[in-house]
Amino acid sequence: MIEINLLEKKKAFKAPVVLGIDFAKLPWRKMVVAILLAKFPVDYYRDLTKEIEAEKEKEVTLLNSEYNKFKRKLTKNRDIKDQLAAFNNQIARLKSRSVQVDKIIKLKTNPRYLLERLARSAPEELWFEELILDGGGKLLIKGGATNYTSIGEFIVKVNESPIFNGSLLLKDSKTEEVTKDNVKFREEKFEIEGQIKLYNPF
Repeated sequence: MIEINLLEKKKAFKAPVVLGIDFAKLPWRKMVVAILLAKFPVDYYRDLTKEIEAEKEKEVTLLNSEYNKFKRKLTKNRDIKDQLAAFNNQIARLKSRSVQVDKIIKLKTNPRYLLERLARSAPEELWFEELILDGGGKLLIKGGATNYTSIGEFIVKVNESPIFNGSLLLKDSKTEEVTKDNVKFREEKFEIEGQIKLYNPF
């Protein structure tokens, strides 16, 4: 069976050639995009750029605000740190002064009450020849007496005082013969040693 198409076949559109320009070969899509970009986007892109710049400025403003907050916090922390350092230095100075005051108080050893106590505790038969007091509160008493009993009484009375608090002991003793006005008699030489516990008992 033979089919015959009696309809006339449409001819393909052929763009005209004007002044030597073949319109069929022109890049129409690119030209349309170029025309649209040339005509409309100036304002569009300007507005878009402004919006982007505004957003960026907001971000920058927020970042600057955060930065300033952190900077203020750091400044405050530095101030607190400096204040703590100054406070610690002040404490160290006060401690040093306290130690110095304690040393001065310890060195302030007025022997007034000590000498008064020794004089009042000494019997008539006993005398002092030498008193030696070192910086550590150690006391050495050298003297003599007409008998040993006076020496014992003296040690007992003196040790009752809180100045010595029972620290005085007989370190050495010996008997010597002494001649005065052609008269011989015996003397008991002694050395008493002890520690001063308190300079001011009052």
